[in-house]
Amino acid sequence: MVKLDQHFVIDKNILERITKLAKITKNDIVLEIGAGTGNLTKFLLKEAGKVYAIELDKTLLPELKKIKNTKLKIISGNALNIKFPEFDKIVANVPYSISEPLIQKLIYNNFKLSVLLLPEKFVKKIISRNTKLSFISNIFFEVHLDIEVPSECFSPKPRILSRIILLKPKKIEEPIFADFLKQKNKKVKNALREAIIREKGITKKEAKKLLKNLQIDKKVASLNLRELKRIQESVRNLNV
Repeated sequence: MVKLDQHFVIDKNILERITKLAKITKNDIVLEIGAGTGNLTKFLLKEAGKVYAIELDKTLLPELKKIKNTKLKIISGNALNIKFPEFDKIVANVPYSISEPLIQKLIYNNFKLSVLLLPEKFVKKIISRNTKLSFISNIFFEVHLDIEVPSECFSPKPRILSRIILLKPKKIEEPIFADFLKQKNKKVKNALREAIIREKGITKKEAKKLLKNLQIDKKVASLNLRELKRIQESVRNLNV
């Protein structure tokens, strides 16, 4: 369990709080990441119409399968590599090591609300004003902090504090730049060109002309915060 960076919540009050914050209805399809031994899964099943529970550790699957509920669909595999099924809400005690890539993956999914239990240190990166992660998160999500969760609420006990946070997709105010950010594996100029064509409906030739002075020869994913802000400002100044 520890080798996969999973610390399972055993405190009933915390499990109830996470479930309540998600405001789950019988019409909701809920996605859970790192379901583990099913502690949170059982609470989600009381409220949701359907629960997809993703778990990487195959030794834990027999425990999950003991939950006899037709609303539960267990998915064995790595949440970072799996194409998520359609869902309304994601509720999860996230394995610490996948915190950042999971947040990044969420920008590609349509959902109503995300309630996540994450390491406190990582949460500070999300709400900081001077990190790349906070900059990107703010483009796509409203971030709301909830309570800290001490190590005594977990088994095995982590060495750090955790915190519940809520992510709610927000109205995209800069669609060209948001589209650009999603094309993380493309070169900057190619990604911007495609984003402009999609959002503004202009030709490839017209888009290329707009970007003729752009000199950054890097992939989108490798850009640092300063470069991202510079490109954002350039997009704002485009005469499209």
